[in-house]
Amino acid sequence: MAIRESFHSQLDLVKDHLLEMGTRVEDVIDQMIQAFASSDTRHMERIIQDDYLINQLEVGMHDQVTRLISRQQPVATDLRKLIVALKISSDLERVADLVVDIAKQSKRMKKDSLLPYQVKIVAMFTIAQEMIHKSLLSYKKTDLMLAQKIAAMDDKVDSLYGELIRELFKLNEDHIEIDQITQLAFIGRYIERIADYATNLAEWVVYEVNGKHFDLN
Repeated sequence: MAIRESFHSQLDLVKDHLLEMGTRVEDVIDQMIQAFASSDTRHMERIIQDDYLINQLEVGMHDQVTRLISRQQPVATDLRKLIVALKISSDLERVADLVVDIAKQSKRMKKDSLLPYQVKIVAMFTIAQEMIHKSLLSYKKTDLMLAQKIAAMDDKVDSLYGELIRELFKLNEDHIEIDQITQLAFIGRYIERIADYATNLAEWVVYEVNGKHFDLN
């Protein structure tokens, strides 16, 4: 019994560590939104330089989970919890990488090119940020109802991304340099991918509970 209680304590610790990683990713997203809205390239550079910290958290989570699996050989629900922890940590690390990609593209933007599109891009980014937060909250509380609401938010991001791309297609070099249009399109695409990963997180919550993969898209 004591061994089993120790194992479940370690499972709780895995969840706590994963939520700490999630908080870190949320913080990086918030920093990037603020940097983008203010065209603060120095802040963007710090985000790029600090990316290794989240990479280290993901590696640590992988090591922690694989040690538990090898030593305890869990089955059924307990094994699913550990698999989900691995999947979520991997998705969070990719979200952080996308934020870095956004920072790199944004640094290349000229402020006069960026200004007309800041509102729409920040709106997209804010929804994606909320999706990440709610997905992590659904994981923390094992809240399937909350997890299933994420898809509707993803539709909003997709719609804004579509509007952005249509606007960019109407532009030519008389309005804005082609390379600036390209950078804007990449930024929009990266935010859309963050929203997709938020949906993935919610899907892993559903899988952890019922053991079945469910496509929320």
